Amino acid sequence: MTGQQEMPYRVESDPDWNTVAAGTARVGLHPDEAAPEVIVISGPCPRCRHETVHSEPLIAYANALSRTSLLARVLRHRAAEPGSREVEVICGCLTSHSETGEHKGCGASWVLHVEWGV
Repeated sequence: MTGQQEMPYRVESDPDWNTVAAGTARVGLHPDEAAPEVIVISGPCPRCRHETVHSEPLIAYANALSRTSLLARVLRHRAAEPGSREVEVICGCLTSHSETGEHKGCGASWVLHVEWGV
């Protein structure tokens, strides 16, 4: 990190990061907002400022469940209804932070409120 002090891995959260991330995060609903199955949040970590990506599933499919089955269609219909979710994002940047061990990212977490279909 040129011009910056090295930031060690540390599990922590700060309410101010929620506000910072709300202004810098990019939120996508996939495959689309009409029938979302996954929320994808990307942007800079409010602690270390490195790019990170987080996926939050709205629908979970069992391995044996066909995506075209009645249950799968019901689950997709339910997810397509207007909704919201508080999504906890944990930094998963690919930058090496000291004391990371087996983890990735810097250890920071923050919460974003995501709405769809409204």
